[in-house]
Amino acid sequence: MSGPAYVELQVTSQFSFLRGASSAEELFATAALMGMEALAVTDRNSLAGIVRAHVAAKETGVRLIVGCRLDLACGMSLLVYPTDRPAYSRLCRLLSVGKGRAGKGKCHLEWSDVAAACDGLIGILIPDQADDLCALQLRRMREAFGDRAHLALTLRRRPNDQLRLHELSNLAARLRVATVVTNDVLFHAPDRRILQDVVTAIRHNTTVDALAFAANVTPTAT
Repeated sequence: MSGPAYVELQVTSQFSFLRGASSAEELFATAALMGMEALAVTDRNSLAGIVRAHVAAKETGVRLIVGCRLDLACGMSLLVYPTDRPAYSRLCRLLSVGKGRAGKGKCHLEWSDVAAACDGLIGILIPDQADDLCALQLRRMREAFGDRAHLALTLRRRPNDQLRLHELSNLAARLRVATVVTNDVLFHAPDRRILQDVVTAIRHNTTVDALAFAANVTPTAT
């Protein structure tokens, strides 16, 4: 008997400025070709791409999971998904607060803002290493989100990836936080990588050649 189908929970669209390189239409069409039943759009500190994603979901039959990636002022990053309309409204208000503080094109949110607005949200911490900081962030997630708190296990294609994921999984188990597997999808097809490298280079104010050199240490998708 086959296991449950894989659902991608971390997808960045063109509505994440200088990060995503594919449209919602392209992302959902590709998901349909791959036989995926659902796709989560999680743009950076924004729900701007959800309308286009909703239309693309209806056209392809791939269910849209509404989400958002929150990059906090403290450096903590997490994915959040509203489970009902009141939770969606709270998420919209949260983003409005962050954008009101930071000004046009930016968003300034603290952990206290998220903790106060997380009722009805599913949260997935995006970790770096299984260190003391990650443990602190996981405890905060557990206290605020309860059994709706999770830890993302994401393959970064860096040296010692498997060891890193093993340590993160063990840390989550010790702190009684469930883990989920995600990728970090930035484009829908391999040939779109060229455009994604260009927008990444613009974001970092460097050249594509310099990014290729840095990719020997860290991926250009960061």
